[in-house]
Amino acid sequence: MSNYLSVTERETKEMLESIGVKSLDDLFDDIPKDLKLKKLGLPEGKSQQETMEFMRALSKKNKVYDVILRGAGSYDHYIPSMVKNLSSRSEFITAYTPYQAEMSQGILQAIFEYQSMICNLTGMDVSNASVYNGANAAAEAMLMCTERNRRTLITFDNIRPDTLKVLKTYAARREIKVEVLSAKDGAADLKALKAAVGEDTSCVYIEQPNYFGLLEDAEEIGKIAHEAKAKFVMGCNPISLAILRSPAECGADVAVGDGQPLGLPMAFGGPYVGFMACTNKEMRKMPGRIVGETTDHDGNRAYVLTLQAREQHIRREKAFSNICSNQAYCALVVSMYLSAMGPDGMKEVAESCVSYAHYLAAELEKIGLKRRDKGEFFHEFVTVSDIPADKILKALDKAGILGGLKLSANEILWCVTETANKAQLDRAVDVIRRVK
Repeated sequence: MSNYLSVTERETKEMLESIGVKSLDDLFDDIPKDLKLKKLGLPEGKSQQETMEFMRALSKKNKVYDVILRGAGSYDHYIPSMVKNLSSRSEFITAYTPYQAEMSQGILQAIFEYQSMICNLTGMDVSNASVYNGANAAAEAMLMCTERNRRTLITFDNIRPDTLKVLKTYAARREIKVEVLSAKDGAADLKALKAAVGEDTSCVYIEQPNYFGLLEDAEEIGKIAHEAKAKFVMGCNPISLAILRSPAECGADVAVGDGQPLGLPMAFGGPYVGFMACTNKEMRKMPGRIVGETTDHDGNRAYVLTLQAREQHIRREKAFSNICSNQAYCALVVSMYLSAMGPDGMKEVAESCVSYAHYLAAELEKIGLKRRDKGEFFHEFVTVSDIPADKILKALDKAGILGGLKLSANEILWCVTETANKAQLDRAVDVIRRVK
């Protein structure tokens, strides 16, 4: 089935002879026979052609939409063919996070380039080699900021629900309190935040844009956190950073987010990649690994693991984090996407998202779907109407359009990216207009 074969029969025979055994079964002689399965009950194998035919038949059960107007954390962006083709090369697909890191100079260089671009995007001083996803990155940032006498994270109920769940899961086993404040008109309530921060506050976490698509006053939130001597952690949509103020400009100590919009398909929820970047002051608390550039004894450029806390491997109970690996392949895809797009391409994508989203919001307003929140937004917004959300979404589904995410009986969270054009948006509005 696969185009990649790890070892040939001849190579297997040579390896067995070198260690003095006759077959692969001999390697398991120490396991009692009564513990071994006599038969796995697996079906007969298929040829590559048969497998492809089976997968094509299976794929026909999928619902393929012409237009996607849903985001809520996983976004439909155009992925250049260069990214898809390069990332499909076998030397990339079969590579694994190295344990003798310096022996894998290619992987280290790829990680170094990824880190450099994440720093350029966020404006921060240091990036790690990635973590599992955006929610995981937020939780790891919380651990970075937690101190002996400061064990309370403050956030709002307008962050991504999955991120909030992961924060609470991490906090429950670390004796950390997660205080969730109520948003005001969809955005962070600055007065409530000022009243909540105190001597026990380790950090304030917000998302920019937030879950409802609104832009926060991130700079002011950062000032409130720092006045209480707490850290400021900013979750970011990476596409928006092409046109918004960077986390560094907003005073963030740690910037995190999900790299999925940067060249990774929606893929039914994963695998994704979490990016983390911070100031030099916070660098030694950064989880995972950091790759740096140096020269070898001949003066040639070389790459090395610059920093990784040893506690993450051998004194796990004392470590800030127990992450000792990274999403190397997904980070490589992100690097390819950022390289293909460049600063101008990223800006063009971000501006297209803003333009199309605001166009759809205005057209929906004309037919009675009013925006719930009046703040400025990037490419997501919430509408409320007298027409039940289920009716609207069902009508769109019949027309081959994946509508927004239902938040309540009459509220929908919409998202528009550069993959939708004006004609498609007009068609979606026309479908909704006819719903009774």
